[in-house]
Parts: sequence; C-alpha cells; structure tokens
Amino acid sequence: MSKTINVVYIETPRHGYLKVDGDDVRARNVSQSFSGYSYYDEDNDVFYLEEDCDASMFAKRCELDGVTIIEESDYMDSEEEAEKILCHNDAHGGDVGYFGELEQNLVGLENFFRDEDVEDEDGEDDEE
Repeated sequence: MSKTINVVYIETPRHGYLKVDGDDVRARNVSQSFSGYSYYDEDNDVFYLEEDCDASMFAKRCELDGVTIIEESDYMDSEEEAEKILCHNDAHGGDVGYFGELEQNLVGLENFFRDEDVEDEDGEDDEE
C-alpha cells in the first residue's frame, strides 16, 4: 500500500502555494533545497511551498518515493496571505525556521538543479 499525504493548494492574488505538513516535507528529505520564495510557519510546523519550483520539486520527490498527494484547493485574499503566509519569511520580519544539516534525497531530481547554461552531449549550449 502506498503512502498518501494531504496538502492544500492555496491561490492568492500574488501567487500560489502548496501548504504541506512539516513532517511530510522532512520525510521527503528536500527541505534544505527550497528557494527563498517558500515559507515555513514554525508555530504550526507547516510549509508553504511556492508553486513554480518548490511545490513541483516536492511533488516529483513524492512521485519518486511512491507517495500519493491528495490535494484540496483554497483561496486567500492579499490580507490573509500577508497574515498567514508572508509573515513567515525573514524578508518580511518572520522566521523561516532551520532544521539543521539534514540529509537530502536529490536522486531523480537532477533537472531541478541543472545549470541553465550546461552544454549537451554534442557540445552545444542548451539555451538558444
């Protein structure tokens, strides 16, 4: 039987976030790789993973680990976003949290960490 986790996709006027329980994030061993656009609510042990990169990386890690994501949707206006999400970013005066040196499981996620200007096997630049 595969493991399932429940998440909430939160749409805001500014952006979208995947709200994920801290234990579920840490179990995937990728939290140290998240960008500065994702936020951690230390009081509630919840991550808000930004939709463009970090949520995708988390979803791919779940897929590679055989974990099924059950997603609900929610909407927050700008005021709710500032009060519940952005307040947990150090750039907004909050605390992003720190989990120490955790082992990272990046196997299978190479595309998320590739340099944009890496040459392909023919010696040609990937970007054109």
